[in-house]
Amino acid sequence: MSEWTRVKWSEAAQVIELLDWAPPSPEVGRLPPRTYFEDLRKASRLEDAVFFLGLALPRHETVVWAARSVRDLSEGRERSRADADALKMALLWVQDPSESRRRAAWEASKLARPSCAERLTAMAVFLSGGSMAPDNVQAVPPPNDVAGRMAAGAILVAAAKGPDRIAAINRALDEGDAIARWGVNGPPR
Repeated sequence: MSEWTRVKWSEAAQVIELLDWAPPSPEVGRLPPRTYFEDLRKASRLEDAVFFLGLALPRHETVVWAARSVRDLSEGRERSRADADALKMALLWVQDPSESRRRAAWEASKLARPSCAERLTAMAVFLSGGSMAPDNVQAVPPPNDVAGRMAAGAILVAAAKGPDRIAAINRALDEGDAIARWGVNGPPR
C-alpha cells in the first residue's frame, strides 16, 4: 500500500476531529489516515470516506479532486448554462489557481442551481483560500474545513445523479486516493 504523500496529518483522529465525528477509540484514532480511509471503504461507509478524504487532503488538492470528479461523473448529462459555467470556472481555477479565477468561480456559483454539484464545486474553489470579503474591506479567511466539506458534498451530489451511485462514489474515491498518494499530476513517470 502506497503512502499518502500529499496528506500532512499523521493520525486519523486529527481528521475525525475536523469532521466533528465522535472521538474514535485511541487505537483507531492513532491509525494513519490512509488506513482509516481504507477501513471506511471496507465497511461500506463510502459517504464518510468521501468526507474524510475531503478534509484529509490539502484544500487545493481537495478542490482539484472535486472539480475533476464532478466533471467526470457528470459527463454526457444535460446541464443548464449557469451550472456548466460554474464547473467551467472551477476547472479554470484548477489550471491556474489565481485570485481572479477564485472570485470568478464565486460569481459563477451564485448563478448556478442551489443544490447542484457544479455550484458546490465552484463554492469550494472560492472557500479554499483568500478572503471571503470583498476586495475593498478587511480580509476574512474562510474556516479551514469548509472547502473540504463543499468539495465532498459536490462529489456526492454528482454521484447521486448517475445510474450507479455506489460505483460513482468508488470511482471518485479511487481518484482521490491517487491524488493523496501522488498529487494532482499523478504518479511519477
